[in-house]
Amino acid sequence: MKVVKLNGNHIEPNTAAAIGFFDGVHLAHQALIQTMRSLALKHDVPSAIITFDKHPKHVLLDIDYYYITPLQDKIETLKTFDVDVVYVIEFDRQKAGMDPLDFIDSYLKPLKFLVCGFDFTFGKRASGTVDTLKTYAPFKTVVVDKLSHEGFKIGSTIIREQIRNGQVDLITETLGRHYRIKGKVIHGKKKGRTINYPTANIDVGAYLIPKRGVYASMSKIKGKWYQSMTSVGYNPTLNLNDHISVESYLFDFNDDVYGETIETVFVKRLRDEKRFHSKAALITAIQQDEAETLRLFKDVNVDEYDG
Repeated sequence: MKVVKLNGNHIEPNTAAAIGFFDGVHLAHQALIQTMRSLALKHDVPSAIITFDKHPKHVLLDIDYYYITPLQDKIETLKTFDVDVVYVIEFDRQKAGMDPLDFIDSYLKPLKFLVCGFDFTFGKRASGTVDTLKTYAPFKTVVVDKLSHEGFKIGSTIIREQIRNGQVDLITETLGRHYRIKGKVIHGKKKGRTINYPTANIDVGAYLIPKRGVYASMSKIKGKWYQSMTSVGYNPTLNLNDHISVESYLFDFNDDVYGETIETVFVKRLRDEKRFHSKAALITAIQQDEAETLRLFKDVNVDEYDG
């Protein structure tokens, strides 16, 4: 799969493409991709995904925006769908202010098919819609209807809400897989070592962070999966931080991994973050978390987390 940035490059003529922001590459996104791939195979044309590098809120409101899948993670996930090309539009204020017809002419004109969601919008003030594409575009527009789960539209909004609420055990029903983050192991304050629970402090970058608390997790480092527990919060007992940290304790692991990339999968939220009155009380709670995690992962097949 090729990755092409559309800053001076153009889409290959007669391509079938799915378009969207694709944050999370969730089940509704996957429906778009599968529809596009079916068209590409049927008509023997190249298959492509058109996406954007930054969320409009980051560009237009000049705020930090946190992602289910930051750009590189999104691209890596899209690679699993066997498409020919991912086209990335580098989003900025100029592109946000484009007239919808100019956007079609500048980026989409060579297409043979464009697959989008029923609520897809584009161009200045999101004034371009599915109807705009059907009326003015020189290619065929295929619209995928809403995909629902328990009465709610499957989309990035509900998945972000589940992550913020710590509902990571439910998220496979909308995201299609467990929520995960990847980042470098960075130096922390090493307080976990003082209670025999050393943790890998993760540089989470632009990932959306789950609700504060303790999670049963799986962590992959140096190509191998380990059962783990992950703490999200401010470390109020050992060392009150001024920012949220994400730290994973890997079972049966003692290597020095500073600077290594770690992938942590959130499987189930065990409890809230709590400030304990003593180290002993904290250790007792962590031991209970460990026992619950081991029960949860009894006879687990780690292959299910490797995707």
